[in-house]
Amino acid sequence: MEDIYDWLKTGRVHLIDGYCPPLYPKIDFDADRMVQIIKETGGNIVRMQPIGYYAYYPTKHFPVHPDLGGRDLLQEMIDASKPEGIKVIPYIPVGHPFLPLDFEEEPYNSWAARNRDGERKRGGWHYGYFRNFPICLNSPYREAIRAIVREITANYDVDGIYFDGPNQPNPRWMFGACYCEYCRKAYYEATGKEIPNIGERCDWNDPEVRRYYEWVVEEVTSGTLRDLCDIVKQIKDIPVLFNNGLWLSPNVAMWVGNSRYELADGFLFEAAETLLQKMHNVMLGRSTGKYVWCYIGDYGRWQLGHLRSEHSYAFKWLSVPIDGPELTMEGYTVMASGGSPIFWATNRFYYERKGTEYLKPVFNFMERHAEILQNMAPAKFIGLLISGDTADWYLKEKGSNPYRHYYQGGFEVLKEAHHQVEPIYAHKLSFDRLREYPVLFLPNAACMSDEDAEAIKRYVAEGGNLIATHETSRYDQNGDPRPNFVLSDLFGARLLREDVEEYTDLYLKIVRPHPVTQGFEPGQLVPQDFQVLRVEVQDPDEVLATTYRMGFEEDLGPALVARQCGKGKVVYIPSGLEAVYPAARFEQVRRLFENIVRWLAGEKVPYRIAAPRGVVANLMEGTDGLLLHLLNNNGDKNKRTHCREDYVPAFDIGVEVRIPKGRVVREVRFLNSGEKPDWSAEDGWLKLEVETLKLYEGILIELK
Repeated sequence: MEDIYDWLKTGRVHLIDGYCPPLYPKIDFDADRMVQIIKETGGNIVRMQPIGYYAYYPTKHFPVHPDLGGRDLLQEMIDASKPEGIKVIPYIPVGHPFLPLDFEEEPYNSWAARNRDGERKRGGWHYGYFRNFPICLNSPYREAIRAIVREITANYDVDGIYFDGPNQPNPRWMFGACYCEYCRKAYYEATGKEIPNIGERCDWNDPEVRRYYEWVVEEVTSGTLRDLCDIVKQIKDIPVLFNNGLWLSPNVAMWVGNSRYELADGFLFEAAETLLQKMHNVMLGRSTGKYVWCYIGDYGRWQLGHLRSEHSYAFKWLSVPIDGPELTMEGYTVMASGGSPIFWATNRFYYERKGTEYLKPVFNFMERHAEILQNMAPAKFIGLLISGDTADWYLKEKGSNPYRHYYQGGFEVLKEAHHQVEPIYAHKLSFDRLREYPVLFLPNAACMSDEDAEAIKRYVAEGGNLIATHETSRYDQNGDPRPNFVLSDLFGARLLREDVEEYTDLYLKIVRPHPVTQGFEPGQLVPQDFQVLRVEVQDPDEVLATTYRMGFEEDLGPALVARQCGKGKVVYIPSGLEAVYPAARFEQVRRLFENIVRWLAGEKVPYRIAAPRGVVANLMEGTDGLLLHLLNNNGDKNKRTHCREDYVPAFDIGVEVRIPKGRVVREVRFLNSGEKPDWSAEDGWLKLEVETLKLYEGILIELK
């Protein structure tokens, strides 16, 4: 994608939330005060909310806040922001306003999603103020939201549009399928059939259920987004972004993001449990060529298990950010991944300025080095393939799909082994795309089309290097099982048994010396995934480890296969070894993956880092040089709880960066500290040391 909206790449975004004070429940809003906060913290974009539970600007198409009077909060924010050089992007919820359940006025009552008996569906509590009812995009609401988009785009000096949605009730999200008269009519016109009786448990093997879900995703939600994007673009040449957080949800098919991301200029990933997951999500988004926002700060959700109300899950501290060094680290992480941080809790600073000191360092750094950051892209080394088909249909009978543990675990183990890895989405896969990466990692890419398999076979035959795990290529793109892996010839292995077997106390037992098993002794045990496939190999000499069942003294067959294949190399692991890493972070597992990568493409490794595993690197490259981001994610007590994490400095970090052929290092600078370190260039490598790494450093290597 051409970077026609470059300013989005280094956006320092503040969010003004319309679902909590100072906009709701009562209006206590001063635009000048908000702009002062944005200026003090170094922001340059504000995402302003003209619609929440109510509208905060004059409109005939949505319930207006009772306190609004003659005010127009969107215009007030524009008037205060523009003179200060702050861009304004309105937030427009689509299928997400959550009107109160007892709201009976027309036409709003006609917007409601309904069950099979015609009753309004009961929604959730959102922020806990009231129970709501979900809205149907096929109802008259669709014309209302079109009108809202038209009037905001045409009548206000806005710099972009952000859609929260579109959301539509369906079997996997938003309170189940909608059976309102508008859905029934639209579905019959599209298919000639009635909406199937889906019930609480979907039978995803039923073609009618899958056809209905495909209709909701492709024609209703994506169709709505396509329509709204067209409205904006016909009026103004401004970027359109939307909330794509469901793309990586274990309960929602990747279809939801697959079609949508191609329609807009960029999108938002909302939340992640860990910093490495946040990095993974942002890099995956940027790999599509789109601009990516990612929240920093926290909802304060899911930590209050003692509450007894039915809405205990709701967002209770409505504007509490992570106001310690974790907030700073989240900001650096999003930036180092190629995204723009969007601060979730600007509303809190409206009442309490404490915490701004943790946001300023990131936004100030991005402002100082905007030109450098805008002209950088991730260096290509390991491409970690995220399979949309696998996310959609792997183990489709389950309510929650476990596939995410494989690709997240694969990303985490490689990053903590200090490797350069970029998640890429397996949509419109091509040989030309794959050949950009010296190494391709398929973490349990179980569902795979014949066309994608052919691209991967060609990639290896022509010199690409492959890591594949567990059930990769076992199923077709619809989740229907094959009798054998379609990539069996690459793996040098075939299935012996159809079912995955699960046991307690499994280990990889090293059986053969090899560069992959360097540092391990024959007979040494390495923690293994508890789920394994039984496979038979073509050449026993290619087996480096078997699966050992402790207590039963049983050998369950090959656990690690390494082989030459055409001009490339292949490592196949019949278990999901990468999926167990985030749970226990076994040093042996990390070291094994480090060895695998070095054997596959050691001569092409772009950097080498001598540092604790919590030091995470990401290398970016541009026409004039390289930028190595170093993040120090060491010392936090609980990586999955956003709760005032602490960090400890890392010392004496050895850094070696491969100098591109035909280039010479001109200068090296530490962008965060401003220092110019001592360095040397030997045998094609730049070598230096970082004496102290607190949270973040950016090493700029200027080339000539």
